[in-house]
Amino acid sequence: MSNVIRATLSEQVHQELRARILGGLLPGGHRLLPEELANDLAISQTPVKEALLRLEADGLVVSGLRKGAAVRRFTLKDVEELYEARIFVELASIEAAFARGAVTPALLADLSQTLEQHAFHLARDTMTDLTTALAFDRKFHQKLVEARDNAVIAGWHQRILAQTHTAYVYLVNDTSRVYGEHRDILDGLKAGSVTQARAALERHLQRSGQALLDNVRRAAAL
Repeated sequence: MSNVIRATLSEQVHQELRARILGGLLPGGHRLLPEELANDLAISQTPVKEALLRLEADGLVVSGLRKGAAVRRFTLKDVEELYEARIFVELASIEAAFARGAVTPALLADLSQTLEQHAFHLARDTMTDLTTALAFDRKFHQKLVEARDNAVIAGWHQRILAQTHTAYVYLVNDTSRVYGEHRDILDGLKAGSVTQARAALERHLQRSGQALLDNVRRAAAL
């Protein structure tokens, strides 16, 4: 198998397993054995092992096991660190977006559409729709960070979001407040107020982080 073909196959496996993890099909602690995954995907073990290494770099998988790896379980400290990072990056990105004149009608329209798609899937209240809603949730926050026009920070932020939502999908929170909180952020952006948008975003992240921490504690007590 050529290196190009193997690299392409490894990327496909990476995307497939990442989708299964983010979609809740592979829960935290689930063992990821190269032989079983290779049989399931009808491929050799080499691209599977390469994909697992990439998922470990993404922070979604842990290795060091006698055989293979496992989907990461998120601890209280993990969640605290993820939200501290998100708050640091996203609040600064709001300020940077306003400073560079990036809060444009096109961005606001895109955020509005993303918000409505998010709300549509939240209202359907199935596991599939929850994971789809989380994808639109990620998209909303990604667009806020991308507006600062720093590809390095945007890439780092996407990795943090994937980890946050992996924890979220296994410890399902009450999602009833998310739409309103996102709407408050968007209202601040539409008003052209960096102070209003930043405050709404900070409230949302603080509340969301605390809710996830509470669920981690409840899960640990079971």
